Amino acid sequence: MIRAIALAVSISSLVAAATGCEVHDASASPPATPHQATSGGDDHALCVQGMTKARECTAQYIPALVDARASVDHPAGIADEVKQDRDGVIKQAMAEWANDSTDASIETACNQMPPFVGADRDAAQGCVAQADCNAFVSCIIPIVTKRL
Repeated sequence: MIRAIALAVSISSLVAAATGCEVHDASASPPATPHQATSGGDDHALCVQGMTKARECTAQYIPALVDARASVDHPAGIADEVKQDRDGVIKQAMAEWANDSTDASIETACNQMPPFVGADRDAAQGCVAQADCNAFVSCIIPIVTKRL
């Protein structure tokens, strides 16, 4: 189950803050400044930057990711696993992240990443720009959690 967590995060949650599946309320006002579409290369580069930053911040990122996934029980059952043995789940996630965060795995994940939409691109860019790992993790985890 943890492999699914790390891989799912690698592919879709880390920096791909949105997938184009936004829910729109017909009565809602349009955003004041809609984003123009950017090239897939820009999104790919942002994905690589984000995943590389997550790798640099593994010690902070993986425990926060496990907690985020437990908070929404995604994948199903992880909340119970974390309640029973949080340290064990984190240890397993760390071991899998060692493989899932290699340059080759990052490249594969970012090649499969759906395009960004809206303000989530800006938010992800802001997170990646954080020099401090705690600041990066605090910034990116809400984006990740929103997508779970």
